[in-house]
Amino acid sequence: MFSASLFRGTRRRLSLAAVVAAGLSGCAETDIAATVIKEVAGPPPTGAYKVGDPYRIGGVWYYPKEEPHYDEVGIASWYGEAFHGRATANGEIYDMNELTAAHKTLPMPVHVRVTNLENGRSLVLRVNDRGPFVAGRIIDVSRRAAQLLDFHLEGTAQVRVQVVDGDTERTYAELGQPGPVSTGGIPVAGTERAAERGSGGERFVQVGAYRDARNVATASSTLNAVGEVQLHRIARGDQVLYRVRLGPFATDAEAESVRRAVALRGYPEAIVVVEP
Repeated sequence: MFSASLFRGTRRRLSLAAVVAAGLSGCAETDIAATVIKEVAGPPPTGAYKVGDPYRIGGVWYYPKEEPHYDEVGIASWYGEAFHGRATANGEIYDMNELTAAHKTLPMPVHVRVTNLENGRSLVLRVNDRGPFVAGRIIDVSRRAAQLLDFHLEGTAQVRVQVVDGDTERTYAELGQPGPVSTGGIPVAGTERAAERGSGGERFVQVGAYRDARNVATASSTLNAVGEVQLHRIARGDQVLYRVRLGPFATDAEAESVRRAVALRGYPEAIVVVEP
């Protein structure tokens, strides 16, 4: 593990909500009742977003990448006092009493739902560190997370880890395929992605269409690090919209890679469009 991470400590109040018959797939196809644990928190931390370059630990190479549909089952462990107060891999400060986690290859920060398959407890954590570098383990959680997931005494547990949208705490599969673009603005019919993506022309990642200039400014400043942002003014009768796009891109693969990056920055409705 490079270091340990977490939000600076705002004391939080816990609330537990039972979710009955949550179908969780592990090594055995077992349906168990899950307890979804949420905490009422203050403002989130502001560590820098990064995917990261390939790196080697103990002779093993790791290749970070954006995986919005990441869904894996494996062993979780936890880390605590030895890393408390130290810088994490994305520049935050680790607080073992906060709800964060370390992963070897997922972007930072990104939210994941961790479900303890041994007792059904489920918790959304914020990945902001690298690790664990122990064979067979897929995630390292904070001490507080291990307590809430009820494996801090055992040290490890069989878990399911899924990337989720930070606002809705749902997986991108649960949210469904992108439809009409509506992020922070008014709905605008989306362009079908299927048949067109293999055709000629330039590819663009369409983020949304907005009436409020503040939403345009927010999207533009958030996504400038991803690629070239284009703003287009669209007049519809008495109404004026501002369309936010990134591109152009020459290939499907390049456009799709940028779309995933845009989704992980808070715009899951973004779609790839092709123009002749």
